[in-house]
Amino acid sequence: MCNLSQIHVDAGRREGLAEGMIKNVMTIMKKTNQTLNQAMDLLDIDESLRPEISEFIKT
Repeated sequence: MCNLSQIHVDAGRREGLAEGMIKNVMTIMKKTNQTLNQAMDLLDIDESLRPEISEFIKT
């Protein structure tokens, strides 16, 4: 696979993982009445990803 194709594959993979994490965070928040930070703690979400997830959920 050429480098350009790999870039697109990697970007798609990251988007899919981000969408999955966001969905999981929202589900935990709704079903357990947890705060955003508590839900991200339960899922062990890396600190570097938290601002992006927080921004998406708040909008």
